[in-house]
Amino acid sequence: MRWLFFLLCCLAGCHKTVETEPKNLRINIGSDPETLDVRKARRLQSLTLCRMLFEGLTRISKEGRVELAIADRVEISEDGLQYRFFLKPTCWSNGDKLLASDFVEAWKTILDPQYPTDISYQLYCIKNAKKVKSRQLPADTLGVSSLSENLLLVELEQPTPYFLELCATVPFFPIPNAIVHQNSDWVHHPESFVGNGPFVLKEWKHADFIKVIKNNKYWDASAVKLDLIELVMVSPDTEIRLFEENQLHWAGSPLSLIPSDAVDLLKTQGQLRISPFSGTYFLQVNVNDPALQSPAVRNALARAIDRESIAIHLLQGGQIAARRLVPKEMGLSNADYFSDECGKAKALLVDEPKIQPVTISFCISDRNLAIAQAIQQQWKVNLGLQVILNPLEDKVFFEKLKKKEFQIAVGSWIADFNDPINFLEVFKFKDASTNNTGWESGKYIDLLERSAVCRDLEERKNLMRRAEEVLMAEMPVIPIFQYAINYLQNAHVKDVALSSIGLIDFRWAQIEE
Repeated sequence: MRWLFFLLCCLAGCHKTVETEPKNLRINIGSDPETLDVRKARRLQSLTLCRMLFEGLTRISKEGRVELAIADRVEISEDGLQYRFFLKPTCWSNGDKLLASDFVEAWKTILDPQYPTDISYQLYCIKNAKKVKSRQLPADTLGVSSLSENLLLVELEQPTPYFLELCATVPFFPIPNAIVHQNSDWVHHPESFVGNGPFVLKEWKHADFIKVIKNNKYWDASAVKLDLIELVMVSPDTEIRLFEENQLHWAGSPLSLIPSDAVDLLKTQGQLRISPFSGTYFLQVNVNDPALQSPAVRNALARAIDRESIAIHLLQGGQIAARRLVPKEMGLSNADYFSDECGKAKALLVDEPKIQPVTISFCISDRNLAIAQAIQQQWKVNLGLQVILNPLEDKVFFEKLKKKEFQIAVGSWIADFNDPINFLEVFKFKDASTNNTGWESGKYIDLLERSAVCRDLEERKNLMRRAEEVLMAEMPVIPIFQYAINYLQNAHVKDVALSSIGLIDFRWAQIEE
């Protein structure tokens, strides 16, 4: 608690200005991004950096709406299956012309069966994409082609009402094809890096900081007010201290976490800002584990958790108890799929063999540990179940998930785009890189497949709602709470775009004198 005492002293002390230039922003990203390659980026730090350094056909505006970016205009066929994108005359940060083929090559690489990436499923709305990735069809059957330097044709498997929003996500960004062929490691070194976003990579000292500077060749450079953004990599405790010393302009979500024992104090002081966040924290269950194969057992575990206690008393930052996978604001249903009922939880286990001790695995962090300890205690009291906690370093944790070497593991999903399908497709196929549970349901797949081709928006929503009912009945994932964005923002920093799906964009940000 020593750092908390220091925080109290800081809050009571004088405030000084951030020790940077007026057009230089300093924020914390916690740790190194695993990559800056748009064809591989998956974790939040990498995705945020990629949005600074690259841009797609569309982007999300300051107001949270989809708008054209690299695309100057788009023509959509009446059946919703073909999109013709006419590109703006733009260039890469090295001055090379950005071509329609730069999109084609990026997407074809992701869908190359030999290319190692976990994000290929996000492109499966493109005609033949899944069959190309699984070697059922050759690459030249993929529904994407450059009709000229500035004209891109995209054909879809079925009408996708949110496709323009998808085009604003990182997997749909282009790559500088000419540079890629010259240097396969171009993306990780400032001297070879080339991008097309509002900023360009200037310096990268691993495990310490990254610096990006304004890209003067960006097509909308006049809207970019900042000259430099420094992204440091420090612990949450250090982050709070640096913010209070005015050495950081931003602290907390969505790039890092404010320590749980600081949240209440910051709320009292009126410093903590809270915004809705379309993300769900859950437990993923290995359904192939003998002790956890029964849906009744998994449902009993789900009902023996006091979510309100965790959200309100442990986290204290505006998080909402979740009894669904899809966040409520996405509008599938207002009703919960189950309730926290110890009596019903015990009743579900009457005809089941006695559950042996189970292990919860999670990435090491104060918050994950506190949540796991709360669930451990609740399962012991409510079910008489012994729970072993297994904190792991990030790399080890994700490797064990991939190999399904776990019983129960902490997980989460943050919206990539504002549509329920983004959450539901995570668990569509048991061999998908996003689904570590080993669970698959023919009924679930059928409902999602039918929703994909449904043109009636209300009926489409109904099909997805029924799919979520199947998921919650089988319970391969146990929802715990819906996230909230908890952050601290320097009063002089204006025009940061922060969306409900956790996108933070500094391209319009400015620092008032």
